[in-house]
Amino acid sequence: MSRPGRLSPGEKLRLAARIWLRFVRVRLAVDREPLPAFVSELGGTGTSSSPARHPPATLSAAIYRCLRVGGRRPRCLINALVLFRLLREQGEQAELVIGLPEAASDHRAHAWVELAGSDVGPPPGRAGHREIARFS
Repeated sequence: MSRPGRLSPGEKLRLAARIWLRFVRVRLAVDREPLPAFVSELGGTGTSSSPARHPPATLSAAIYRCLRVGGRRPRCLINALVLFRLLREQGEQAELVIGLPEAASDHRAHAWVELAGSDVGPPPGRAGHREIARFS
């Protein structure tokens, strides 16, 4: 029996499958249309038929761990879009946020997800970045 708040091996497997399915959808489509339209599409397609609901921190950590292959990870935008989609499927009012470092010296932006103004990841989350765009 698993401890309260911990996922059983079967729950972990189902969540990993959901994460990878969302990842494939995001990865294949993200470069094909403008980001605002894509985020709107991801956020507006209703809720999942899955009864499993997970706290945002659990989803964020699972995405961070699950999508790592060897030493490689998807870029922050992909991770954030997967988290955004999973939270929206649960009925959460997630927002995708894009930001730049306070002392930006180039074009490298960062993406994270917020719920009611609170950073929920994926890691490293806001990480000292200043918001330049918000999508819901």
